[in-house]
Amino acid sequence: MKKIVLCCFTLFAIVSCVPQKQHQELEANYYKALDDQSNTSKDLTLANLKIETLEKDLAKAKSELYIKDTALTNAQTMIRMAQKEHDTNLQELYSALNSSGEKSKLFYTQLNEKEKQVADLTQKVKDLDAKIDQKDTEIFNLKRQILTQEINQKVSEATATPPKTTTPAKPKTTTKK
Repeated sequence: MKKIVLCCFTLFAIVSCVPQKQHQELEANYYKALDDQSNTSKDLTLANLKIETLEKDLAKAKSELYIKDTALTNAQTMIRMAQKEHDTNLQELYSALNSSGEKSKLFYTQLNEKEKQVADLTQKVKDLDAKIDQKDTEIFNLKRQILTQEINQKVSEATATPPKTTTPAKPKTTTKK
């Protein structure tokens, strides 16, 4: 019996030794799994914090993007309005330039016409001055001819009959009282 008990005890020791070893391995694996789970939990917590931070940053970026998008839309509207105003001003400038160009053409046309009229009038004045000079010369020649004829007539009268001499009568003077 001793042998049996010893065998049983040996068998029991062997059998109990194997599960003890397995139990220790399982326990070590359990604690290792707990450590891994703790580390994973920490990593998950950090990841959740990063996600929350990223979500906040995303919300902030969305807000900034909305503000910038609104500012861009407003700027585009202002640019369109400024472009329309610029186009209107440019069109008015072109109209003014065309108008002033037409006015300049009209002015120069009128100026050229006036210059032609002045030139024509100047020529007419010169022609009239020449005619007046010619008429003055004719009048002078006619006066000279008339004077020459009168002189010749007086000379011929003087040579034909002696002139009568008459004494002038004395004027009578009367005084009134």
